[in-house]
Amino acid sequence: MQKERKFHWLKVLILGIVLSIFLRLFVFEKFKIYSISMLPTMQSGEFDFVTKYNYGYSRYSFPFPVPLPEGVRIFPAYPQRGDIAVFKSPNPRARWPYVKRIIGIPGDKVEIRDGRLIINGQQIPRTYIGTYEYSDHRGHLWIYSMYEEELVAGKKHKIIELSDKELLDNMEEITVPEGYYYFVGDNRDQSEDSRGSLGLIPFGNLIGKLALRE
Repeated sequence: MQKERKFHWLKVLILGIVLSIFLRLFVFEKFKIYSISMLPTMQSGEFDFVTKYNYGYSRYSFPFPVPLPEGVRIFPAYPQRGDIAVFKSPNPRARWPYVKRIIGIPGDKVEIRDGRLIINGQQIPRTYIGTYEYSDHRGHLWIYSMYEEELVAGKKHKIIELSDKELLDNMEEITVPEGYYYFVGDNRDQSEDSRGSLGLIPFGNLIGKLALRE
């Protein structure tokens, strides 16, 4: 009887380990946020879950090398404007994955003028809702203007700006080519994203979609 009980719990333990490995590989994974680029939506240091099945699976979907060619996805499904996604930088020396919001999908014409997003010739609505304060690890207090932006009709999210006259607040119009996505951070003036060194992100570099948000 005692041996049967031990065998039962051993089976439960093994099943639990197999299930947890399966879930991490194919369903979701936990990521730590390392920057303030997605304030106020996401805080530096917090952990968030990313679902992997939303966009299908690429070589970057797994925590170990897999024999999938660059750019190939299994069961592909395409991101939508407004999604928050985790992706691998095109720079092979980048240590950590990035998390940003998709503002441009293939075929979109994206422009930024005086801090305002212009997509396919239409300025994206935003409404001022107050200030947002953040104290960094050096004790410096940042004071931002906070807005509600309606990137997708009927769906609003918050963004913050130091001003509308910062370095990345004026970007010439670019057409997003097939197979690429235009990402920006919700902290518009303190984000490394598609406006600068990251450039447009290939579909094959996407790891998953942020879960349990908005």
